[in-house]
Amino acid sequence: MMDDVAHLLPAVRADLLPRLGRYVESAAAYEAAVALTGTAVERAFPQRRRAELAGA
Repeated sequence: MMDDVAHLLPAVRADLLPRLGRYVESAAAYEAAVALTGTAVERAFPQRRRAELAGA
């Protein structure tokens, strides 16, 4: 059960960190979320947000 939601904590953390100006940590948290996801569909969101962060 926990494996199904393990990617959510780093994804939420990654979403909140830029609000504090912590962009490098946010990018790392998105990478962690990607690594913990099980499907391509689940990976799409953190990958897109990571790319948006890199372009900012």
